[in-house]
Amino acid sequence: MTVKKLRIIKEITEKFEDCPPRADSLINSLRAFGYNLSMALADLIDNSIFAEADTVKIDYSWNEGDPWVRISDDGKGMTEKQLYKAMKVGSSSPNEVRNPKDLGRFGLGLKTASWSQCKYFFVRTKTPDGEISTRCWDLDHVEKSNKWEIGKTINKEQETLVSPISEYNSGTVIVWKKLDRFFDNSPKTNSAYIKFNRRFLEEVVPYLEMIFHKLIGEGKNKLKIFVGQHECSPWDPYLSKSNFTQILSKQKFENDRVKVVPYVLPHVNHRDVNENEYGAGPLGWNAQQGFYVYRNNRMIVSGGYLNLGGLKQEEHLKLARIELEISNDMDHLWDLDVRKAIARPPENIKEELLRIAKATRKKAGEVYRARSGRGRKRATTRTEKVWIKKNINNGMIKYQINLDNLVVKKILEKADIDKILIKKLFYLLEVTIPHREIIFSNFENENCHIDFDESTQPPKEMVEYCKNLFEKKRKGNSSDNEAIDFVCAIEPFDTNPFYRTTLENIVENE
Repeated sequence: MTVKKLRIIKEITEKFEDCPPRADSLINSLRAFGYNLSMALADLIDNSIFAEADTVKIDYSWNEGDPWVRISDDGKGMTEKQLYKAMKVGSSSPNEVRNPKDLGRFGLGLKTASWSQCKYFFVRTKTPDGEISTRCWDLDHVEKSNKWEIGKTINKEQETLVSPISEYNSGTVIVWKKLDRFFDNSPKTNSAYIKFNRRFLEEVVPYLEMIFHKLIGEGKNKLKIFVGQHECSPWDPYLSKSNFTQILSKQKFENDRVKVVPYVLPHVNHRDVNENEYGAGPLGWNAQQGFYVYRNNRMIVSGGYLNLGGLKQEEHLKLARIELEISNDMDHLWDLDVRKAIARPPENIKEELLRIAKATRKKAGEVYRARSGRGRKRATTRTEKVWIKKNINNGMIKYQINLDNLVVKKILEKADIDKILIKKLFYLLEVTIPHREIIFSNFENENCHIDFDESTQPPKEMVEYCKNLFEKKRKGNSSDNEAIDFVCAIEPFDTNPFYRTTLENIVENE
Protein backbone atom coordinates (compact mmCIF):
# COMPACT_ATOMS: atom_id res chain seq x y z
CA MET A 1 0.00 0.00 0.00
CA THR A 2 1.42 3.38 -0.99
CA VAL A 3 2.15 6.20 1.43
CA LYS A 4 -0.54 8.29 -0.28
CA LYS A 5 -3.21 5.65 0.28
CA LEU A 6 -2.20 5.22 3.89
CA ARG A 7 -2.48 8.96 4.40
CA ILE A 8 -5.97 9.00 2.85
CA ILE A 9 -7.11 6.12 5.08
CA LYS A 10 -5.76 7.86 8.15
CA GLU A 11 -7.58 11.09 7.26
CA ILE A 12 -10.86 9.19 6.79
CA THR A 13 -10.56 7.30 10.06
CA GLU A 14 -9.81 10.54 11.88
CA LYS A 15 -12.91 12.25 10.42
CA PHE A 16 -15.41 9.36 10.31
CA GLU A 17 -16.28 6.20 12.19
CA ASP A 18 -18.72 3.37 11.52
CA CYS A 19 -22.06 3.78 13.32
CA PRO A 20 -24.34 0.82 12.46
CA PRO A 21 -27.92 0.83 13.78
CA ARG A 22 -28.99 -1.43 16.62
CA ALA A 23 -30.50 -4.44 14.92
CA ASP A 24 -33.18 -5.10 17.56
CA SER A 25 -34.28 -1.46 17.68
CA LEU A 26 -34.36 -0.72 13.94
CA ILE A 27 -35.98 -3.98 12.96
CA ASN A 28 -38.92 -3.26 15.27
CA SER A 29 -39.18 0.27 13.88
CA LEU A 30 -39.43 -1.21 10.39
CA ARG A 31 -42.51 -3.12 11.54
CA ALA A 32 -44.40 0.15 12.02
CA PHE A 33 -44.64 1.38 8.42
CA GLY A 34 -48.44 1.23 8.51
CA TYR A 35 -49.17 -1.84 6.43
CA ASN A 36 -52.43 -3.66 6.91
CA LEU A 37 -52.81 -7.31 5.92
CA SER A 38 -54.06 -6.55 2.41
CA MET A 39 -51.28 -4.05 1.69
CA ALA A 40 -48.65 -6.48 2.92
CA LEU A 41 -49.87 -9.28 0.68
CA ALA A 42 -50.12 -6.92 -2.29
CA ASP A 43 -46.49 -5.91 -1.77
CA LEU A 44 -45.39 -9.54 -1.99
CA ILE A 45 -47.53 -10.08 -5.09
CA ASP A 46 -45.64 -7.19 -6.70
CA ASN A 47 -42.47 -9.29 -6.43
CA SER A 48 -44.27 -12.25 -8.00
CA ILE A 49 -45.39 -10.09 -10.93
CA PHE A 50 -41.84 -8.84 -11.48
CA ALA A 51 -40.71 -12.48 -11.39
CA GLU A 52 -43.10 -13.07 -14.33
CA ALA A 53 -45.39 -15.41 -12.39
CA ASP A 54 -48.56 -16.65 -14.06
CA THR A 55 -50.19 -17.72 -10.81
CA VAL A 56 -49.98 -16.50 -7.21
CA LYS A 57 -51.57 -18.48 -4.40
CA ILE A 58 -52.29 -17.20 -0.92
CA ASP A 59 -53.02 -20.04 1.50
CA TYR A 60 -53.73 -19.73 5.19
CA SER A 61 -54.48 -22.01 8.11
CA TRP A 62 -55.59 -21.51 11.69
CA ASN A 63 -53.47 -24.55 12.57
CA GLU A 64 -55.08 -24.95 16.02
CA GLY A 65 -54.03 -21.54 17.26
CA ASP A 66 -50.57 -21.53 15.64
CA PRO A 67 -51.61 -20.01 12.30
CA TRP A 68 -49.58 -19.52 9.17
CA VAL A 69 -49.93 -17.70 5.86
CA ARG A 70 -48.23 -18.82 2.65
CA ILE A 71 -47.66 -16.91 -0.58
CA SER A 72 -46.41 -19.00 -3.49
CA ASP A 73 -45.84 -18.22 -7.16
CA ASP A 74 -44.58 -19.93 -10.31
CA GLY A 75 -42.26 -17.10 -11.32
CA LYS A 76 -38.61 -17.45 -12.34
CA GLY A 77 -37.37 -17.76 -8.77
CA MET A 78 -34.02 -16.57 -7.41
CA THR A 79 -30.49 -17.84 -7.20
CA GLU A 80 -28.94 -18.08 -3.75
CA LYS A 81 -27.13 -14.82 -4.34
CA GLN A 82 -30.35 -13.10 -5.41
CA LEU A 83 -32.23 -14.48 -2.40
CA TYR A 84 -29.56 -13.24 -0.02
CA LYS A 85 -29.86 -9.78 -1.55
CA ALA A 86 -33.66 -9.88 -1.39
CA MET A 87 -33.51 -10.72 2.32
CA LYS A 88 -31.13 -7.87 3.03
CA VAL A 89 -32.67 -4.70 4.48
CA GLY A 90 -32.40 -1.94 1.89
CA SER A 91 -31.42 -4.36 -0.85
CA SER A 92 -31.66 -1.61 -3.48
CA SER A 93 -31.60 2.17 -3.56
CA PRO A 94 -34.63 4.19 -4.66
CA ASN A 95 -32.21 6.26 -6.75
CA GLU A 96 -31.02 3.29 -8.82
CA VAL A 97 -32.07 2.98 -12.45
CA ARG A 98 -34.55 0.09 -12.41
CA ASN A 99 -36.20 -2.22 -14.85
CA PRO A 100 -39.31 -0.43 -16.23
CA LYS A 101 -41.42 -3.42 -15.09
CA ASP A 102 -40.11 -3.32 -11.52
CA LEU A 103 -42.87 -2.60 -9.01
CA GLY A 104 -40.49 -2.08 -6.10
CA ARG A 105 -38.45 0.95 -5.15
CA PHE A 106 -36.81 0.89 -1.71
CA GLY A 107 -35.57 -2.70 -1.43
CA LEU A 108 -37.71 -3.09 1.70
CA GLY A 109 -41.00 -4.60 0.53
CA LEU A 110 -40.44 -8.29 1.25
CA LYS A 111 -39.10 -7.57 4.73
CA THR A 112 -41.29 -4.70 5.94
CA ALA A 113 -44.48 -6.22 4.52
CA SER A 114 -43.77 -9.55 6.22
CA TRP A 115 -42.58 -8.04 9.51
CA SER A 116 -45.71 -5.91 9.66
CA GLN A 117 -47.68 -9.13 10.16
CA CYS A 118 -45.30 -11.66 11.72
CA LYS A 119 -42.07 -12.13 13.67
CA TYR A 120 -40.81 -15.06 11.63
CA PHE A 121 -40.87 -15.75 7.90
CA PHE A 122 -38.93 -18.02 5.59
CA VAL A 123 -38.45 -18.21 1.85
CA ARG A 124 -37.84 -21.19 -0.42
CA THR A 125 -37.06 -20.39 -4.05
CA LYS A 126 -36.16 -22.39 -7.16
CA THR A 127 -34.68 -21.29 -10.47
CA PRO A 128 -35.54 -22.85 -13.86
CA ASP A 129 -32.30 -24.84 -13.79
CA GLY A 130 -33.27 -26.41 -10.44
CA GLU A 131 -31.18 -24.39 -7.98
CA ILE A 132 -33.04 -24.31 -4.62
CA SER A 133 -32.26 -21.81 -1.87
CA THR A 134 -33.72 -21.09 1.56
CA ARG A 135 -33.42 -18.18 3.99
CA CYS A 136 -35.41 -16.96 7.01
CA TRP A 137 -35.75 -13.97 9.32
CA ASP A 138 -36.52 -14.63 13.00
CA LEU A 139 -37.08 -11.42 14.98
CA ASP A 140 -36.78 -13.24 18.29
CA HIS A 141 -33.28 -14.29 17.30
CA VAL A 142 -32.40 -10.75 16.18
CA GLU A 143 -33.58 -9.30 19.48
CA LYS A 144 -31.46 -11.79 21.43
CA SER A 145 -28.31 -11.52 19.32
CA ASN A 146 -28.72 -7.87 18.31
CA LYS A 147 -27.19 -8.84 14.96
CA TRP A 148 -28.49 -8.73 11.39
CA GLU A 149 -28.37 -12.50 11.09
CA ILE A 150 -30.64 -14.52 8.80
CA GLY A 151 -31.22 -18.24 9.03
CA LYS A 152 -30.16 -20.66 6.31
CA THR A 153 -32.20 -23.70 7.34
CA ILE A 154 -35.76 -24.58 8.38
CA ASN A 155 -37.16 -27.53 10.37
CA LYS A 156 -39.18 -30.52 9.14
CA GLU A 157 -42.57 -28.94 9.86
CA GLN A 158 -41.59 -25.89 7.86
CA GLU A 159 -40.35 -28.07 5.03
CA THR A 160 -43.93 -29.29 4.66
CA LEU A 161 -45.16 -25.72 4.32
CA VAL A 162 -42.79 -24.95 1.43
CA SER A 163 -43.69 -28.18 -0.40
CA PRO A 164 -45.59 -26.35 -3.20
CA ILE A 165 -42.19 -25.41 -4.65
CA SER A 166 -41.90 -28.99 -5.88
CA GLU A 167 -44.97 -28.43 -8.10
CA TYR A 168 -43.29 -25.61 -10.00
CA ASN A 169 -40.58 -25.70 -12.61
CA SER A 170 -39.43 -22.51 -10.89
CA GLY A 171 -40.94 -20.21 -8.31
CA THR A 172 -40.90 -18.85 -4.77
CA VAL A 173 -42.72 -19.73 -1.56
CA ILE A 174 -42.93 -17.34 1.42
CA VAL A 175 -44.38 -18.48 4.74
CA TRP A 176 -45.35 -16.25 7.66
CA LYS A 177 -45.29 -17.67 11.18
CA LYS A 178 -45.54 -16.10 14.67
CA LEU A 179 -48.41 -13.90 13.46
CA ASP A 180 -48.37 -11.59 16.46
CA ARG A 181 -49.94 -8.65 14.61
CA PHE A 182 -53.07 -10.61 13.70
CA PHE A 183 -54.56 -10.77 17.16
CA ASP A 184 -55.25 -8.73 20.26
CA ASN A 185 -54.35 -10.80 23.32
CA SER A 186 -56.06 -14.17 22.92
CA PRO A 187 -55.07 -15.83 19.63
CA LYS A 188 -56.54 -19.22 20.55
CA THR A 189 -60.15 -18.14 21.11
CA ASN A 190 -62.96 -19.13 18.77
CA SER A 191 -63.65 -15.49 17.89
CA ALA A 192 -60.02 -15.04 16.86
CA TYR A 193 -60.33 -18.11 14.62
CA ILE A 194 -63.44 -16.69 12.93
CA LYS A 195 -61.82 -13.28 12.51
CA PHE A 196 -58.68 -14.85 11.05
CA ASN A 197 -60.59 -16.61 8.28
CA ARG A 198 -62.98 -13.77 7.56
CA ARG A 199 -60.20 -11.25 7.02
CA PHE A 200 -59.00 -13.02 3.90
CA LEU A 201 -62.34 -13.22 2.14
CA GLU A 202 -63.83 -9.96 3.41
CA GLU A 203 -60.74 -7.73 3.36
CA VAL A 204 -57.98 -9.28 1.26
CA VAL A 205 -60.00 -10.49 -1.72
CA PRO A 206 -61.78 -7.17 -2.48
CA TYR A 207 -58.53 -5.25 -2.02
CA LEU A 208 -56.50 -7.45 -4.37
CA GLU A 209 -59.30 -7.45 -6.95
CA MET A 210 -59.15 -3.66 -6.90
CA ILE A 211 -55.39 -3.10 -6.78
CA PHE A 212 -54.52 -5.64 -9.50
CA HIS A 213 -57.65 -5.35 -11.61
CA LYS A 214 -55.69 -4.43 -14.75
CA LEU A 215 -53.38 -7.41 -14.36
CA ILE A 216 -55.67 -10.27 -13.35
CA GLY A 217 -58.39 -12.09 -15.25
CA GLU A 218 -58.59 -14.29 -18.30
CA GLY A 219 -56.61 -14.09 -21.50
CA LYS A 220 -53.01 -14.06 -22.64
CA ASN A 221 -50.45 -12.90 -20.06
CA LYS A 222 -53.16 -12.36 -17.43
CA LEU A 223 -52.21 -13.09 -13.83
CA LYS A 224 -54.23 -15.49 -11.69
CA ILE A 225 -54.45 -14.81 -7.96
CA PHE A 226 -56.01 -17.31 -5.57
CA VAL A 227 -56.91 -16.58 -1.95
CA GLY A 228 -57.60 -20.00 -0.51
CA GLN A 229 -59.94 -21.63 -3.03
CA HIS A 230 -61.23 -18.29 -4.31
CA GLU A 231 -59.91 -17.04 -7.63
CA CYS A 232 -59.80 -13.24 -7.75
CA SER A 233 -61.77 -11.44 -10.45
CA PRO A 234 -60.91 -7.90 -11.55
CA TRP A 235 -62.97 -5.02 -10.16
CA ASP A 236 -63.45 -2.34 -12.83
CA PRO A 237 -63.74 1.05 -11.09
CA TYR A 238 -65.07 2.70 -14.26
CA LEU A 239 -67.92 0.34 -15.17
CA SER A 240 -66.40 0.53 -18.63
CA LYS A 241 -68.74 -2.11 -20.04
CA SER A 242 -71.73 0.13 -19.40
CA ASN A 243 -73.06 2.08 -22.36
CA PHE A 244 -73.79 4.98 -20.01
CA THR A 245 -70.25 5.47 -18.67
CA GLN A 246 -68.84 8.67 -20.15
CA ILE A 247 -65.15 9.06 -21.00
CA LEU A 248 -64.10 12.69 -21.04
CA SER A 249 -61.05 14.10 -22.81
CA LYS A 250 -57.93 11.91 -22.45
CA GLN A 251 -54.76 13.86 -21.70
CA LYS A 252 -51.01 13.23 -21.45
CA PHE A 253 -48.25 15.13 -19.65
CA GLU A 254 -44.53 14.93 -18.94
CA ASN A 255 -43.63 13.47 -22.34
CA ASP A 256 -46.43 10.89 -22.14
CA ARG A 257 -45.17 9.62 -18.76
CA VAL A 258 -48.42 10.76 -17.14
CA LYS A 259 -51.70 9.70 -18.73
CA VAL A 260 -55.09 10.83 -17.47
CA VAL A 261 -58.52 9.49 -18.43
CA PRO A 262 -61.53 11.04 -16.64
CA TYR A 263 -64.74 9.00 -16.34
CA VAL A 264 -68.26 9.88 -15.29
CA LEU A 265 -70.12 6.77 -14.22
CA PRO A 266 -73.78 6.10 -15.03
CA HIS A 267 -76.56 7.61 -13.00
CA VAL A 268 -78.34 5.23 -10.64
CA ASN A 269 -81.23 5.07 -13.09
CA HIS A 270 -78.91 3.56 -15.69
CA ARG A 271 -77.43 0.96 -13.36
CA ASP A 272 -79.03 -2.34 -12.47
CA VAL A 273 -78.93 -3.85 -8.98
CA ASN A 274 -75.69 -5.73 -9.68
CA GLU A 275 -73.98 -2.63 -11.07
CA ASN A 276 -75.05 -0.61 -8.02
CA GLU A 277 -73.35 -3.10 -5.73
CA TYR A 278 -70.38 -3.78 -8.00
CA GLY A 279 -69.66 -0.12 -8.73
CA ALA A 280 -69.54 0.77 -5.04
CA GLY A 281 -66.24 -1.11 -4.71
CA PRO A 282 -64.61 -2.02 -1.38
CA LEU A 283 -65.11 1.43 0.14
CA GLY A 284 -68.53 2.54 -1.14
CA TRP A 285 -69.64 4.99 -3.84
CA ASN A 286 -68.70 8.20 -2.06
CA ALA A 287 -65.24 7.12 -0.87
CA GLN A 288 -64.33 5.59 -4.25
CA GLN A 289 -64.69 8.85 -6.18
CA GLY A 290 -61.63 10.76 -7.35
CA PHE A 291 -58.23 9.78 -8.72
CA TYR A 292 -56.98 6.23 -9.30
CA VAL A 293 -53.20 6.33 -9.63
CA TYR A 294 -51.41 3.43 -11.33
CA ARG A 295 -47.82 2.50 -11.97
CA ASN A 296 -47.21 -0.33 -14.47
CA ASN A 297 -50.96 -1.08 -14.32
CA ARG A 298 -50.71 -1.65 -10.55
CA MET A 299 -53.07 0.63 -8.59
CA ILE A 300 -51.37 2.83 -5.99
CA VAL A 301 -54.21 5.16 -4.98
CA SER A 302 -57.89 4.23 -5.09
CA GLY A 303 -59.96 7.40 -4.79
CA GLY A 304 -59.60 10.85 -3.27
CA TYR A 305 -58.34 14.06 -4.83
CA LEU A 306 -54.62 13.97 -4.01
CA ASN A 307 -54.93 17.05 -1.75
CA LEU A 308 -55.56 19.22 -4.79
CA GLY A 309 -57.17 22.61 -4.20
CA GLY A 310 -59.00 21.50 -1.09
CA LEU A 311 -61.30 19.24 -3.11
CA LYS A 312 -63.28 16.80 -1.00
CA GLN A 313 -65.36 13.72 -1.72
CA GLU A 314 -69.01 14.70 -1.81
CA GLU A 315 -72.21 12.74 -2.29
CA HIS A 316 -73.39 14.58 -5.41
CA LEU A 317 -69.98 14.11 -7.08
CA LYS A 318 -69.63 10.39 -6.44
CA LEU A 319 -69.83 9.49 -10.15
CA ALA A 320 -66.43 11.11 -10.85
CA ARG A 321 -63.50 8.69 -11.22
CA ILE A 322 -60.20 9.64 -12.86
CA GLU A 323 -57.63 7.13 -14.10
CA LEU A 324 -54.04 8.36 -13.82
CA GLU A 325 -51.06 6.26 -14.96
CA ILE A 326 -47.43 7.19 -14.23
CA SER A 327 -44.21 5.49 -15.34
CA ASN A 328 -42.03 3.94 -12.64
CA ASP A 329 -39.17 6.37 -13.27
CA MET A 330 -41.38 9.05 -11.68
CA ASP A 331 -41.63 7.41 -8.24
CA HIS A 332 -39.47 10.01 -6.54
CA LEU A 333 -41.42 12.86 -8.14
CA TRP A 334 -44.71 11.46 -6.87
CA ASP A 335 -43.43 10.66 -3.36
CA LEU A 336 -44.52 7.04 -3.47
CA ASP A 337 -44.19 5.51 -0.01
CA VAL A 338 -42.80 2.08 0.90
CA ARG A 339 -46.28 0.54 1.12
CA LYS A 340 -47.21 1.85 -2.35
CA ALA A 341 -50.39 3.29 -0.89
CA ILE A 342 -49.74 7.05 -1.14
CA ALA A 343 -48.82 9.27 -4.09
CA ARG A 344 -48.38 13.05 -4.17
CA PRO A 345 -48.27 14.82 -7.53
CA PRO A 346 -45.32 17.12 -8.30
CA GLU A 347 -45.91 20.86 -8.24
CA ASN A 348 -45.54 21.35 -11.99
CA ILE A 349 -48.56 19.20 -12.77
CA LYS A 350 -50.92 20.04 -9.90
CA GLU A 351 -52.74 22.84 -11.74
CA GLU A 352 -53.49 20.59 -14.71
CA LEU A 353 -54.75 17.79 -12.48
CA LEU A 354 -56.87 20.25 -10.51
CA ARG A 355 -58.39 21.54 -13.74
CA ILE A 356 -59.21 17.99 -14.86
CA ALA A 357 -60.66 17.11 -11.46
CA LYS A 358 -62.91 20.17 -11.43
CA ALA A 359 -64.15 19.51 -14.96
CA THR A 360 -64.88 15.86 -14.14
CA ARG A 361 -66.64 16.79 -10.90
CA LYS A 362 -68.76 19.36 -12.73
CA LYS A 363 -69.90 16.82 -15.30
CA ALA A 364 -70.47 14.19 -12.60
CA GLY A 365 -72.61 16.67 -10.67
CA GLU A 366 -74.67 17.39 -13.77
CA VAL A 367 -75.32 13.70 -14.36
CA TYR A 368 -76.16 13.13 -10.70
CA ARG A 369 -78.62 16.04 -10.63
CA ALA A 370 -80.12 15.25 -14.02
CA ARG A 371 -81.76 12.28 -12.27
CA SER A 372 -82.20 10.27 -15.45
CA GLY A 373 -78.67 11.03 -16.55
CA ARG A 374 -79.60 13.31 -19.45
CA GLY A 375 -81.79 16.10 -18.10
CA ARG A 376 -81.66 19.57 -19.57
CA LYS A 377 -81.38 22.82 -17.67
CA ARG A 378 -84.16 25.37 -17.61
CA ALA A 379 -84.92 28.55 -15.72
CA THR A 380 -86.21 28.13 -12.19
CA THR A 381 -89.55 29.76 -11.34
CA ARG A 382 -91.33 30.43 -8.10
CA THR A 383 -93.79 27.59 -8.76
CA GLU A 384 -91.03 24.94 -8.67
CA LYS A 385 -89.49 25.24 -5.22
CA VAL A 386 -91.15 23.82 -2.10
CA TRP A 387 -89.07 26.04 0.20
CA ILE A 388 -88.49 29.69 -0.61
CA LYS A 389 -86.00 32.06 0.99
CA LYS A 390 -87.24 35.40 2.25
CA ASN A 391 -85.00 38.30 3.22
CA ILE A 392 -86.19 40.28 6.22
CA ASN A 393 -84.76 43.24 8.14
CA ASN A 394 -81.03 43.57 8.95
CA GLY A 395 -79.99 40.97 6.36
CA MET A 396 -81.74 38.13 8.19
CA ILE A 397 -83.17 35.21 6.23
CA LYS A 398 -86.08 32.87 6.86
CA TYR A 399 -87.50 29.96 4.90
CA GLN A 400 -91.17 29.39 4.18
CA ILE A 401 -93.17 26.66 2.47
CA ASN A 402 -94.10 27.89 -0.99
CA LEU A 403 -97.88 27.89 -1.32
CA ASP A 404 -97.49 28.58 -5.05
CA ASN A 405 -95.60 25.34 -5.66
CA LEU A 406 -97.80 23.31 -8.00
CA VAL A 407 -97.61 20.16 -5.89
CA VAL A 408 -98.33 21.98 -2.65
CA LYS A 409 -101.31 23.72 -4.31
CA LYS A 410 -102.65 20.41 -5.59
CA ILE A 411 -102.40 18.83 -2.13
CA LEU A 412 -104.20 21.79 -0.58
CA GLU A 413 -106.95 21.59 -3.21
CA LYS A 414 -107.61 17.89 -2.64
CA ALA A 415 -107.09 17.73 1.14
CA ASP A 416 -110.18 16.89 3.16
CA ILE A 417 -108.72 18.51 6.25
CA ASP A 418 -109.42 22.12 7.16
CA LYS A 419 -107.13 24.37 5.09
CA ILE A 420 -106.48 26.57 8.11
CA LEU A 421 -105.13 23.57 10.02
CA ILE A 422 -102.84 22.69 7.11
CA LYS A 423 -101.47 26.22 7.03
CA LYS A 424 -100.92 26.06 10.78
CA LEU A 425 -98.97 22.85 10.24
CA PHE A 426 -96.85 24.58 7.60
CA TYR A 427 -96.20 27.45 10.00
CA LEU A 428 -95.17 24.98 12.71
CA LEU A 429 -92.67 23.37 10.34
CA GLU A 430 -91.29 26.75 9.29
CA VAL A 431 -90.65 28.05 12.79
CA THR A 432 -89.11 24.79 14.05
CA ILE A 433 -86.57 24.18 11.29
CA PRO A 434 -83.36 23.33 13.24
CA HIS A 435 -81.21 25.94 11.47
CA ARG A 436 -78.46 26.08 14.07
CA GLU A 437 -78.20 22.29 14.40
CA ILE A 438 -77.93 21.93 10.61
CA ILE A 439 -75.23 24.59 10.44
CA PHE A 440 -73.31 23.13 13.38
CA SER A 441 -73.47 19.58 12.00
CA ASN A 442 -72.31 20.79 8.60
CA PHE A 443 -69.47 22.73 10.20
CA GLU A 444 -68.22 19.57 11.92
CA ASN A 445 -68.66 17.38 8.83
CA GLU A 446 -69.77 18.95 5.59
CA ASN A 447 -70.69 15.56 4.13
CA CYS A 448 -72.94 14.47 7.00
CA HIS A 449 -76.19 15.59 5.36
CA ILE A 450 -77.31 13.32 2.55
CA ASP A 451 -79.80 13.82 -0.23
CA PHE A 452 -83.11 11.99 -0.32
CA ASP A 453 -82.61 8.33 -1.24
CA GLU A 454 -83.01 8.46 -5.01
CA SER A 455 -83.13 4.67 -5.29
CA THR A 456 -86.44 4.54 -3.39
CA GLN A 457 -89.58 4.55 -5.54
CA PRO A 458 -91.86 7.49 -4.64
CA PRO A 459 -95.54 7.02 -3.61
CA LYS A 460 -97.81 6.04 -6.51
CA GLU A 461 -100.07 9.02 -5.82
CA MET A 462 -97.14 11.39 -6.45
CA VAL A 463 -96.22 9.50 -9.62
CA GLU A 464 -99.80 9.79 -10.90
CA TYR A 465 -99.84 13.53 -10.25
CA CYS A 466 -96.49 13.86 -12.04
CA LYS A 467 -97.99 12.07 -15.07
CA ASN A 468 -101.13 14.21 -15.00
CA LEU A 469 -99.10 17.42 -14.89
CA PHE A 470 -96.97 16.16 -17.79
CA GLU A 471 -100.04 15.33 -19.92
CA LYS A 472 -101.53 18.72 -19.18
CA LYS A 473 -98.31 20.50 -20.13
CA ARG A 474 -97.82 18.75 -23.46
CA LYS A 475 -101.42 19.28 -24.49
CA GLY A 476 -100.42 22.90 -24.83
CA ASN A 477 -97.67 24.01 -27.19
CA SER A 478 -94.82 22.19 -25.38
CA SER A 479 -92.87 19.34 -26.98
CA ASP A 480 -92.48 16.06 -25.12
CA ASN A 481 -88.97 16.98 -23.97
CA GLU A 482 -90.04 20.46 -22.90
CA ALA A 483 -92.95 19.02 -20.93
CA ILE A 484 -90.65 16.50 -19.21
CA ASP A 485 -88.13 19.19 -18.34
CA PHE A 486 -90.86 21.47 -17.00
CA VAL A 487 -92.36 18.84 -14.71
CA CYS A 488 -89.03 17.39 -13.54
CA ALA A 489 -87.80 20.82 -12.49
CA ILE A 490 -90.60 21.08 -9.93
CA GLU A 491 -89.97 19.90 -6.39
CA PRO A 492 -90.38 17.13 -5.42
CA PHE A 493 -90.28 15.72 -8.98
CA ASP A 494 -86.61 16.73 -9.25
CA THR A 495 -85.61 14.67 -6.20
CA ASN A 496 -85.96 11.19 -7.69
CA PRO A 497 -85.01 9.85 -11.16
CA PHE A 498 -88.07 7.62 -11.14
CA TYR A 499 -90.29 10.57 -12.11
CA ARG A 500 -88.31 11.44 -15.23
CA THR A 501 -87.94 7.79 -16.19
CA THR A 502 -91.71 7.31 -15.93
CA LEU A 503 -92.39 10.23 -18.26
CA GLU A 504 -89.67 9.17 -20.71
CA ASN A 505 -91.13 5.66 -20.82
CA ILE A 506 -94.53 7.10 -21.65
CA VAL A 507 -93.05 8.88 -24.66
CA GLU A 508 -90.94 5.91 -25.78
CA ASN A 509 -93.85 3.47 -25.61
CA GLU A 510 -96.27 5.56 -27.59
